[in-house]
Amino acid sequence: MKRSPLTSDAQEKSIVDAINTDDRISKLPNDLLAKILSRLSLKEAMRTSVINDHHGHLEKCTIIYYPYQCEDGMVEAWIRSLIHVKHIKHLTLKNFICPFRPNPTITLDLPPESFSHPCLDSLTLSRYNIETSHAFDNCWNIKKLELTGISAGVGVFNVVLVSCPSLEVLVVDINCHKGRGLLKIGNRNLKFLYLSCYNIDAIEVSSPNLDILTIGNLLCEKEKVVIASPRLQFYRNYWTTLYAHTSYSISCPDQEKKSIGHEFLMRRSRDFLSEFASMSVSVDLANTKEVEMLHEILAACPREMEELEILFKKSNSPRKVETSIARTQKQFWEETKPFSHANFSAYTVRLSNFSGSKEEFTLASRLITQGMVGKTMLIKPSSFSPSDKLEIEGAVANLNELPKGHIELDIVMV
Repeated sequence: MKRSPLTSDAQEKSIVDAINTDDRISKLPNDLLAKILSRLSLKEAMRTSVINDHHGHLEKCTIIYYPYQCEDGMVEAWIRSLIHVKHIKHLTLKNFICPFRPNPTITLDLPPESFSHPCLDSLTLSRYNIETSHAFDNCWNIKKLELTGISAGVGVFNVVLVSCPSLEVLVVDINCHKGRGLLKIGNRNLKFLYLSCYNIDAIEVSSPNLDILTIGNLLCEKEKVVIASPRLQFYRNYWTTLYAHTSYSISCPDQEKKSIGHEFLMRRSRDFLSEFASMSVSVDLANTKEVEMLHEILAACPREMEELEILFKKSNSPRKVETSIARTQKQFWEETKPFSHANFSAYTVRLSNFSGSKEEFTLASRLITQGMVGKTMLIKPSSFSPSDKLEIEGAVANLNELPKGHIELDIVMV
């Protein structure tokens, strides 16, 4: 018989009754409760009855458990209580694989619309089999979804993604063990996407607002990887190479705040910016907020990178008029000295759409003199008109005269 989602007051009360025990610490502040729970085993945490009887809603919870601990339905009841009674905002569920027990992977089997609740904003699932997409029905509420170590048919994954149309952050680390085929990602609000896929035939990404795409492993033919995201326009398809790659179109329409994708990447840089990987970024150096974001990205890069591409976007504002904004930009570059003392080195650096502007020359010179370019700097001009080419060649010649952090460094215009 098909199980219906729990929505009524009577059903919510039954959830609480299913896991109700004596409550000893429910009156403590939420931050203290979270610290206490983090130090308890699953069984001990359940006995405290903190989840169901403490007053108020919960902001965040992580459940890590062994497969054998969900046999009596207790974990499922706890999940339902967190979502539909405690109105959790950020939920993480992790299957802890025990090497000493057989069949370590759990099939996540929850009722339809289990994750559909207006308060649930962020969901992370780790190390599960998923046979159906029913638990994700009508999940308009979820804005951040992380699927790590998840096994399912590609059709199930496609339905899950369609059922979550409000996604802004998506982490996909999956194994399509059934029904190989085309994985389709078309979420229009998506800002950040991480992809690592096994046993899949093809991938199609069509997300018009995507700013950040990070590729881990894609074990399919490069001709069958289609990335149709207009903001990620670079000169090379780095996702077809053997090493991990991040493409990032830096944008900051609101000067007062950074994008959700940027904040997520900075918080989780160790997870998504790996050693010996490559990166492509596009930036408007006339936009001080974008320059700050680029500085943060480079500061978060691993110590050794395979390749770095920086594509210079051109500002539509006039450059020759000495406005207050222009003076602010000049003051910013002179006082903050961005890109100084970054602790990374890329084997190859590509500067694309290079015009020889003061900001571009300053950035290039700091990369050169501080040893951030290991072997080669390739400069692709923004224009090939005779006058512009002469100016750009002069800038490249001046860059070659600078003291180099690596003596063997070559600086070439291509």
